[in-house]
Parts: sequence; structure tokens; C-alpha cells
Amino acid sequence: MFLFRISLLSSWQASKLCVVTLFDYLLEEAMVSSSAPFVFINLLSIALFGQLFGLLRANRDAVLVDVEYDEFRSIHRGGEAQGGDYSKRHSLFQARKAEVDVHNARKDVSWTIAVNQFSDYHQHEMDAMLGYKRTGGRWAEAAQASSFLQTAPMALIDVKSLAKAKDWRKIMNFSNFVHNQGSCGSCWAHAAVAALQAHAELVLGLATKLSTQEVIDCTANPRKCGGTGGCHGATSEMAFEYAREFGLPQLDSYKEGGCSSSSSNPAARVLKINSFVRLPENKASYLLHALATKGPVVLSVDASSLFSYKNGVFHGCQPDTVVNHAVLGVGYGYDHVAKKDYWTIKNSWGGDWGEDGYLRVQRHAQDTDFCGTDNKPQDGVYCEKHPDTIQVCGMCGVTSDSAYPVITAKKALRQHVSPHVVDAAPLSYADVVRTKVPLA
Repeated sequence: MFLFRISLLSSWQASKLCVVTLFDYLLEEAMVSSSAPFVFINLLSIALFGQLFGLLRANRDAVLVDVEYDEFRSIHRGGEAQGGDYSKRHSLFQARKAEVDVHNARKDVSWTIAVNQFSDYHQHEMDAMLGYKRTGGRWAEAAQASSFLQTAPMALIDVKSLAKAKDWRKIMNFSNFVHNQGSCGSCWAHAAVAALQAHAELVLGLATKLSTQEVIDCTANPRKCGGTGGCHGATSEMAFEYAREFGLPQLDSYKEGGCSSSSSNPAARVLKINSFVRLPENKASYLLHALATKGPVVLSVDASSLFSYKNGVFHGCQPDTVVNHAVLGVGYGYDHVAKKDYWTIKNSWGGDWGEDGYLRVQRHAQDTDFCGTDNKPQDGVYCEKHPDTIQVCGMCGVTSDSAYPVITAKKALRQHVSPHVVDAAPLSYADVVRTKVPLA
């Protein structure tokens, strides 16, 4: 194992490590040997190595970290050559590795963190994935939102009548794959398409991957809601509106940059919806009801502290939080070890992140149990004209902004016939609940 580790080091690193290791060996032999001449020779050798050892012993741990970082780069950076920022990334890796050790030694938290693909990211790279540069407001305020299913006042939901736990992954077969947005700030599109994919499978049995790239490339965002569009941010509601107006093609039928030809070709559409529902803001009870009875729901959260998440029930956000990332809620439950209720969420950072691409965040019992202020609503779903602050509730603002597509077939559809055009009447959320629209 030692020789294998040495082979991974540069020559000067290997030399340092060999000297330190040899010094340790000689010292140990001198202490246990019963032969006086051998002890004398070894002690003389130790004296000769002493000065060099004093210089190198302190560096041994750093040398091993160099090995770890080079191994990390071979996995997460494709073995790319050392660039001008190697030293800075190396320092970031060391600092975050130390954070992992400190956090995982704590007894007062119910989640662990780990070294992963983000461990040497610069802050601006992580910010870009969260839509940090968004200038963003509520898309629903736009005049063109005529198809939007507005919420309406409704009696309090009896959460005790709902299932104690729900996991739509156990019901779906095809749609459980995890998206990977890469370095593009397109979480809004991935969350929306994941929701469309899930509801299409639940209602229609559709088992075809939809083109997220078309949504990223082609969704217009003139009011700069949630960002300036594409990889620079938008909202999942706008993605739903695009699916309503143009429909979506399957994954392999869209050619990047081909917005005009794609959206004008109805024959290429695999799925077209008529409308969608936005839940009341900061109402955990409504979100719980939707997840229990309707299907997966797009959520908005503050993901600034989630990059290193590995597993467990996350509860690391403060009530005052900046909502900046779109994800997909797929269920809820109770963790008997952590003794916490949780929301189950699908992220879009790949299957190697978190719990196979998913995470769990703490769920509070009452709508107002964990509320604070978001003083940067432009980082979330708000448009150019937005209030200075907004109220956000739930761990990491998880209940602050939620929406899901409504898919109800007017008539029986043959399996996998393209396109699946489906409609829904313009109902309020209260109407959706009362009429028990199936699964949407």
C-alpha cells in the first residue's frame, strides 16, 4: 500500500515521504533492538537524518493531502493538468475536508457531509449553480398568466387525515432518474421537467425522457423572473408555461439551438399540458396535502449549505434565509433515528451527490413553526419589480414557493402515442382538492 501511495506522488513528494518514513523505521528499530552496535549505528543514522527530518516531518500530512487531492482531481476533474488556480483549489479542498471531519464528529446534528465534486469549487462557481446573479419576482403577476391556476382561500387542511408517509419513487418506475445540471444555473428547468416527467408517468404511463435542454434554451423570460434566462436563472413556473404553450419533445429529438424549428413542429411534441397549480406560499399543510394526494411538487429552497450534504435529515438553515434553488419534492416521512419529520427532495446535482441524488430536510408540523425573512427575493422567483423582503417558512424556505403540473386525460390514450395532449379546467387549488383531480 505504501509503495502504491508513493507511485502516485511527484518525485519530490515521494522523496520527502520516504525520508520521514525511513526515520520512523530507524527510530523504532533502535528502541526495540537488543544489539548495542546496531543501536549505535541506528542512532548515528538518526542523528544524520535529524535535521532533514525536522524540516520534513511537519509536511508529511500535507503530502498525504496532496495525494488525496490528486486522486480527487483524477475522479472529478478528469485528470486535467494543473492550471493557474491549482493552489487555490487545493486550499479549498483542504479547508472543506477539514470541515467534513469537524461536522461529522458533532453529536447535535442529524446529517453528515462528505468530500464530493464541489469540494474544490470557488464560491462564484457554486453561486452560479444557485442562480446567484438572478435579478428575479413572481411570474404569476404577469398579464400573460391566463392559464395559471391561481390558489384560493380554503379551509385548513386536516393533516391528520393524510398518510403518515409518502414516497412517489415507490410508485414510479421510469421517472426516478436524477438530473445533473452541471455548471449551468438551470435548476428551474430541471426541477420543472422532472415534475412533468413524473406526472406524465403517473397519469399517462409515459416512459420517455423529455428534453430539458429545449426548456433551458427556448423559455422566454422578458421580465427577468428568477434571472435572465437559460443558465442564468428563470422559474419553474415559466417552464410549465412553456410546456403549456409549445409542449415538450423527447430528449433525443431536440437539437441545441433549434428553438424556432422545434416549437413550431407540433408533431415533435411528446407531452403538452394545459395548466398547473401554485400552492399558497409558506403553507406546509398545503404542500403536505399535495405531496400526499397529487404527486411530486416543484419546491424552492436555500441550497447554499447543501453542497457537501451526504445523508440524513438536514436542519442547518436559519429562519432568515435566501431562497435560491429549485428542486422536486417527492414525498415526506419520519426518521426514527433522528426523531425528525422530513421532506424527501430530488436535486439536480447528479446521482453521486447526497442520498443517491436526493436529500431530506426537516419538516415542521405547523405552517408558521419556522418562518423568517428573505432579504434577497431577486435570488429566487421574483421578477425585476420585487419587494425588498418577503417572508419564507420551512427549513431552508422549503414551503415558500411550490407548484406542480396538472395532467388529466380527456379520453383514454393509447400507450406512448405521440403527442400526449392533455387538458385541465382552470380550477383553483381549492377546486382541485374538492373535485379530487387524480394524481395531478
